[in-house]
Amino acid sequence: MLRVVADLGNSRLKWGLLDATSRLAESLTLPIDNPDAWEVAWRRWDPSGAAPSSWAVASVNPPVAAKLSTFINALTTKPRVVWYRSAADVPVRHGLERAESAGADRALAVSAALTDRSEGLAGLVVMCGTAVTVERIGDNGTWQGGAIASGLGLTARALHILTAQLPLVEPRDEPPPWGNATRSALEAGVFWGVVGGIRELLTRQSIGLGGGRPLQVVWTGGDAARLARAVDWPGSRIVPDLVLLGLVGVAFGAPET
Repeated sequence: MLRVVADLGNSRLKWGLLDATSRLAESLTLPIDNPDAWEVAWRRWDPSGAAPSSWAVASVNPPVAAKLSTFINALTTKPRVVWYRSAADVPVRHGLERAESAGADRALAVSAALTDRSEGLAGLVVMCGTAVTVERIGDNGTWQGGAIASGLGLTARALHILTAQLPLVEPRDEPPPWGNATRSALEAGVFWGVVGGIRELLTRQSIGLGGGRPLQVVWTGGDAARLARAVDWPGSRIVPDLVLLGLVGVAFGAPET
């Protein structure tokens, strides 16, 4: 049986294929709303089109989730599918006021970070996608909540769409902190504004955490590498497939050692 985990966000779809020991063997990044591309990717994993499959899917995008559900259910061999649509569906200890209104991706990222957490160490999880979230994990391993801000692409699009004359920009990896033209000034403001926001959130969320011990800071998401490099926070590491790893853990159990 093919075992698949899928993370459906607002900007991209990621699939992961598990091996026989329940480890993530391969991951793919796919177009957000292109069933033809999904079909091509699926045929790589199931050339005969006849393999049974079991899916665990996290979604924060209901309109596209409906299309993905149709795609999965149309596979030749009827699949088993478990959906994680909010943090309430994820078995992670938390202090949230309304878990059903929080994203499953946030909870799954925290769950994966907790699995790989040194005993007794507090931590922070930074997700860098359409939105940037910074999640706070207490010394006792409880997810205390977090903060949600706009990511690089969303910030750039908002400035373009909600103004009359500002162009759409895509900031370079690390643009200069000021520009001598509108476009370069926008690139500076978008990139370093997001960097500054993350750094401020990490600073404030770190207060009272860890009891003087180093914090574990885990980054994930499409923009994680360049934002983590710019923020340059001590104790940071990047785990590109953190949400998929969270799905593996909650849906299929821990990998064999």
